[in-house]
Amino acid sequence: MEQRTIYSKVVKKIGKKEFTSMFLSCKPEMWFSSWELQTFSFPANVRSLAGRYLIKKTICEYIRDNEKMAEIQVVNNGHGKPEVILGKNVQRAIEQKGIKKIICSISHTRNLIAGMTVFCF
Repeated sequence: MEQRTIYSKVVKKIGKKEFTSMFLSCKPEMWFSSWELQTFSFPANVRSLAGRYLIKKTICEYIRDNEKMAEIQVVNNGHGKPEVILGKNVQRAIEQKGIKKIICSISHTRNLIAGMTVFCF
């Protein structure tokens, strides 16, 4: 019997100006790990940071805990594709929701950033 993968796809978008304003008015360490802030420096990598923010926000909304953003890292694999690394607390919450895998993608134009998060069950 063939087993089908069930998934939920969420796509969010944000304007570059909107994200820049949010980033400058908050403590970035609430959203990003020190590694992410060093690797994707602001403002040079604002689109990359915004895409990572959207993915983290989607995951936190799914587990209903917006305080966990810094426990989630979105890193690039050897091919440059974004991958999600979860802290222990977030991993536990994800498992409780029955999620087996998270796939993500980031895309942008000059002024608009999109983050896609796919939850596989």
